[in-house]
Amino acid sequence: MLPILHLILSAAVAVLYAVFGAVPAGFLGVLAVTGVFLGALVAWLAILLGFLIFVMVVLKLDHTSMFKHRLLLAFVHYYYVVILRVRLIATGLENLPHDENFVIYSNHIEASDPMYLKLVFRRHPVAFISKEVLFKQFLVGDMLASIGCIPISPNADRTAMQSILEGIKRVKGGQPFGIYPEGRRTYSNDIIAFKPGSFKLATKAGADIIPVAVYDMHEINRKGRILPCNVRLHVFPRITPAEYEGIDTVELAKRVETIVAEKMEEFKRLYPTPTHSR
Repeated sequence: MLPILHLILSAAVAVLYAVFGAVPAGFLGVLAVTGVFLGALVAWLAILLGFLIFVMVVLKLDHTSMFKHRLLLAFVHYYYVVILRVRLIATGLENLPHDENFVIYSNHIEASDPMYLKLVFRRHPVAFISKEVLFKQFLVGDMLASIGCIPISPNADRTAMQSILEGIKRVKGGQPFGIYPEGRRTYSNDIIAFKPGSFKLATKAGADIIPVAVYDMHEINRKGRILPCNVRLHVFPRITPAEYEGIDTVELAKRVETIVAEKMEEFKRLYPTPTHSR
């Protein structure tokens, strides 16, 4: 709520100075601020309504339709960068792929991580293997299904394996995917062991593996945050099928985990997390 209020108050000040040269005093000032507040609220609701219509209209379109993904990205940039006041510092952009035959493997800090991944991989129709509980949420579930995301059970059971098999089919069909091999969010810059089973998504599809490290994502949702915050994302060179051929998923998981962990340690040395976030 604070980011939305911040945006509304900023807009109110800008409009009032543009019209009056200053915020008017007395009853006129109260009316002006109230009017701007209501106008900003209506604009925000219109954005949400437009996004809902977008989901309903394009739900049945091809999951790889870049038209659909660009519309989503417009909303993602507005909310996750502008409203939340986040500066995304991405490095390793020279390693971004030129085709769609890849799977992203990243550490997972916050629920918003996939949105920042989509911003960096914005030229690709990236979908995600996502928690099935998200697909039960109003609007969120429709949006995830619309771009091709696949729900997965938190339990390592038959339904979870079916989700991975469906993901393999999608990757072979030309849609790149992202998956979080830790299996859950950490809410910190520490990583936990990567699950070997998640790497079947890439190996069975014969796709490139692109490791990614995200850093300080938990700062976005820190209680009491008012100032903008920086978050970091690094894209590593791809690991091709020829490079992981003959390596089992246990060893492959450890290799990718080590790549990401070393970068996280480097980030910690260069950009220590503020004490209030520890």
